[in-house]
Amino acid sequence: MKTTEILFTQFKYINNNSQEFLKICLPYFLLLVLNFYIPENSLFDELCSLVMYVVVTLMIVNIHRYMILEDKNYYSFKERFKPTCSYFCYGIVLLVISFAPVGLFLASLLLTSAASNILPDSIIPIIIGVSFLIMIFCMFLVYPSFALILPIAAIGEKVEVFKMWELSKGFKLTIFLQFFIVWVVLLLILTPLYMWIGEGESLLYNLFGNFLVLLAYILVISSLSKTYLLWKDERVSQLKSV
Repeated sequence: MKTTEILFTQFKYINNNSQEFLKICLPYFLLLVLNFYIPENSLFDELCSLVMYVVVTLMIVNIHRYMILEDKNYYSFKERFKPTCSYFCYGIVLLVISFAPVGLFLASLLLTSAASNILPDSIIPIIIGVSFLIMIFCMFLVYPSFALILPIAAIGEKVEVFKMWELSKGFKLTIFLQFFIVWVVLLLILTPLYMWIGEGESLLYNLFGNFLVLLAYILVISSLSKTYLLWKDERVSQLKSV
């Protein structure tokens, strides 16, 4: 199944099941709108950020479980506590793995800074540029390789982190393209929208902009769920053929 087919299929699925996605995503959307009006660097700002992280994690778990298991117990503490905690932990692991190349880039900056008296001035920008390109390449490579960890954790199945690099072969490109296409399209819509409406602090921009961001989130998450189902079907077919 092509990347564009997955995205269009999921967009139609979201539209046809809009009531269920409204139940799942409404708390996060309201927090997004509310957070816009909370003063920065205040106690309420930090508290709201913490609550938003918990709510968005629950939202993502709910989307994965609805897509994969058709589970509609969205706000049952008994049903959601364990998978949400599991997703939270594996989400942090994926975040660390994905941003490890940033650490390598910063290390290259420190090394070039320390060796600035030894290295020629013309070499330092080249080292920094090459390091930056390696960082971007690694980040784009790492997320698609381990992203399937997330739906697996959300539905409570056993996660094989160290095997996922190998197991995700054949699906890395489509995972990357799903993420890339959705967020590029969102950027292309939001930029002229911001220029047309004017001030980013306006209520109209806040509501419509956050709605589009949320829709992009839903589309990326549900497309990853669909990719997981395709990946699982392929694995089952491979096991049967052995």
